[in-house]
Amino acid sequence: MTLPTLMSLLTRSAEFLLSKGIANGRREAEWIFAESLQLTRLDLYTRFDMPLEDDQVARLRGLVTRRGRREPLAYVLGTQEFHGLRLRVGPGVLVPRPETEELVDHVVQALPAGAVRVFDIGTGSGAIALAVKRARADCTVEAVDVSAEALAIARANAVALELDVAFRQAHLATGAVGPYAAVVANLPYIGSDERGDCDPELAFEPAEALFSGQDGLPLIAELIAAAPPLLSPGGLLWLEHGWKQGAAIMALCAPMRLDCTIIPDLAGRERFARISHMAAP
Repeated sequence: MTLPTLMSLLTRSAEFLLSKGIANGRREAEWIFAESLQLTRLDLYTRFDMPLEDDQVARLRGLVTRRGRREPLAYVLGTQEFHGLRLRVGPGVLVPRPETEELVDHVVQALPAGAVRVFDIGTGSGAIALAVKRARADCTVEAVDVSAEALAIARANAVALELDVAFRQAHLATGAVGPYAAVVANLPYIGSDERGDCDPELAFEPAEALFSGQDGLPLIAELIAAAPPLLSPGGLLWLEHGWKQGAAIMALCAPMRLDCTIIPDLAGRERFARISHMAAP
């Protein structure tokens, strides 16, 4: 029996993914094949006529089928690139998004010099905490999450990357002892009213990491009330939020005498809140 070649199976896999509504079907098929066969994407084309053994074909078909069911590509691959880090991810932990890389950039750029403290709330895979620690090795970074499953993955990522971050299980800022130069959080901010508008992939990710109340704001409001006392003089609370939530977040800050600046992401949508104590008159 003639064995299928790498390129013939790759082409069929890309067509299958496209038929399932995945716009980048070809590119995603390449990523799956490269990861599974331990090749680069360039290797896929220089070795296009390489015959594939039965076990390789079965494994590749299984992975492509999972993606065709709209399971997130990061879950299929088992990893996600984030801010120059290769993170382990899987069911039970939110897949880090490109927008959150922008949040890390804002946090790092605003940190003062010296061995300051940073607190990451809702750390998930550890993406924000680990990226900040990599960028600022002199900082002390702490991170919390309510999910023991997510924390296990975050700790494994820290070990693999040889980055020293203190992880613990907690709800928001419970048990935290300031002062911190930065408190940063990418909390669930999708409202239940928006579930019907979400991509199919979100059904595979933990709902508790995505959805918060009807309008997506309950956890953000709770943190805005709890975090400011933890900030050092000049310290900042950083939030990622939905693109329609900027005005609501500013309204939450006003009665607490907090200064709030809404910052757009690279797509021009309101995405990040920079919150600090209002200067004395």
